[in-house]
Amino acid sequence: MTATSRAPRRPRIRPRGPPPAPTPIRTARGARSAAADERVLAEFLESSLRVPSLALPPRKRFHFPPPPSAPDVAAQAVLSGDPAAALQAVTSAAAEVGAIRVTGAVDAREVCEAVEASEAVFAAPEEVKRELGRWFRRRDRVAGEEFCWFRPVSTDEDRALDAGLPGSTYRVFREKVDPVASKMEDIAKSVIRVLSDNVKNPKDSALSREGPSILCLTLYNCSSMSKACLNEFGSTDPPNPRALSIHLYGCDRQICLRNQGGSTFLTLPAGSMLVTIGKQIQEWSNGEFRSAAGEVLFEKTDEQDPFMSLELLYSPEGLNLSEVGRHARCIDRPKIVAFRDQILIALVLLFLFYLFWN
Repeated sequence: MTATSRAPRRPRIRPRGPPPAPTPIRTARGARSAAADERVLAEFLESSLRVPSLALPPRKRFHFPPPPSAPDVAAQAVLSGDPAAALQAVTSAAAEVGAIRVTGAVDAREVCEAVEASEAVFAAPEEVKRELGRWFRRRDRVAGEEFCWFRPVSTDEDRALDAGLPGSTYRVFREKVDPVASKMEDIAKSVIRVLSDNVKNPKDSALSREGPSILCLTLYNCSSMSKACLNEFGSTDPPNPRALSIHLYGCDRQICLRNQGGSTFLTLPAGSMLVTIGKQIQEWSNGEFRSAAGEVLFEKTDEQDPFMSLELLYSPEGLNLSEVGRHARCIDRPKIVAFRDQILIALVLLFLFYLFWN
């Protein structure tokens, strides 16, 4: 063994007995264990501490009364203006709820035939829809497509739609949909007349019964709409302001009715119309009549069949707050600046910058 070598280490032997007792604490009276002090402290804390009993106050449940639902008014009573009870129901519903459910307005089979004729319009090729972008719009992934039919229809619009849509699609569409749209307009004119005759403090003069309208046919398709094709044609802007909105469906539907008082749910039978008051009527009546909005409810599943809704946007002529009348036809495709024009504008701005900078 050399001088630099180290002696081998001896293995440590761990004791198998109990751990040693705690070190005694030296005091004036002698040695005592720390464990005894801990036991005394624990007994002292247990006897002296008083933990208060905490309990939450009883839960209070606030019961808010649901907003009133739209009352039912017979279509014949609204159209004829008799009896007076029906007129009172229309006026009170417009003031309290902002909506009226008109029963027996259209035969359900007539609505189904109009919906079937409209399906051929939505089945037109995509290039045709892009050419007719004035009438076709995209909304969202659920309410995928919307066809806006401006009424009264001019001769030029008739020719453009007849020539743009394939075959006899537009002629069949007009034959089946025009009677339904006319009945919806008759209900709108009668409601306008009732509101105009019974308003207390209007902002302007009495409303005219005549006015332009837009029939919006919306195709709801939850399963086949893709996000990539939302902006291919038409406009994605929200609908223009309206005085009245009339909803119609070919089968029974659940509707969510929203107004300033909250939301309520109602069932709209097939062939019945839901008339909702718009912002224009609310402003015209100085808040006497309340505005409301209706939205169809459905379960979003992969097996959801597409269905269609008919909504008539109506505004009487002479209403200063109206934008649906004279400016309704601005639902065109949005203005798009071409990429070449953008480069040209950038070069001009760059030239002016260097010109004035030097």
